[in-house]
Amino acid sequence: MNWGIKIVIALASFMVLIVSFGIYMVSTDTDSLVAEDYYERGLNYDRLRSIDSLQQPIDTIGVPKQ
Repeated sequence: MNWGIKIVIALASFMVLIVSFGIYMVSTDTDSLVAEDYYERGLNYDRLRSIDSLQQPIDTIGVPKQ
């Protein structure tokens, strides 16, 4: 077997690997970035961020710098 056939076999196996990864990604329906309750989660996050932004100035008022 010469080096040309080895290159063809390597390229063909790589193409099969890429196509199989593509088929796997399309066939699975698990998308971890999408949640059913995304609106409620966004509201809760906004509420927590507003609470944190209100508490930050209160924590730093009484500390004298030396």
